[in-house]
Amino acid sequence: MNKKLFFILIALLLLACPACAKKPVLYPNEQYREAGKAKVSEDIEYCMDFADKSVGKTSRGKTSVKTGVKGGLIGGAVGLGIGIVTGSPGSSALAGAAGGAAGGAVGGAMQDNQDTLYKEFVERCLKEKGYEPMGWR
Repeated sequence: MNKKLFFILIALLLLACPACAKKPVLYPNEQYREAGKAKVSEDIEYCMDFADKSVGKTSRGKTSVKTGVKGGLIGGAVGLGIGIVTGSPGSSALAGAAGGAAGGAVGGAMQDNQDTLYKEFVERCLKEKGYEPMGWR
C-alpha cells in the first residue's frame, strides 16, 4: 500500500511542475530585443492566460487523464500476471496499477497535447504585440 502512495505522490509532483508546460518560442526581432527578457516572459504569460480564459485548455488535461487510466489498466494487468506467478496477485496488481497510472499520467502531461486552437490563439496574441512566434518548446 505504501508503494501506491509513493507512485501517486510522484505523479502529482511531476504533473504540478509549471516548468514542464510547453511555451511559445519567439524569434528575436526588434520588438523582442527592445522588450527585454522580463517583458517578453510577461507577455507570453499574459497571452497564455488570455487563451486559457478564452478557448480553454481542456484537451491538455484530458490527454493526461486518459493516458493515466490506460497506464493504470495495463500496469494492473501486468502486475496481476506477475502476482499470479509469484504468489501475491493482489498486491502485485495494486502496485502495477499505481505505477502504470503514474507513468501514464506523467507521459500524457509531457506529450505535445496542447490543442491547435489554444496554440493559434496564443500565437495571434503574441503577433499582435509585435512578436514573431516560431514554434513551441
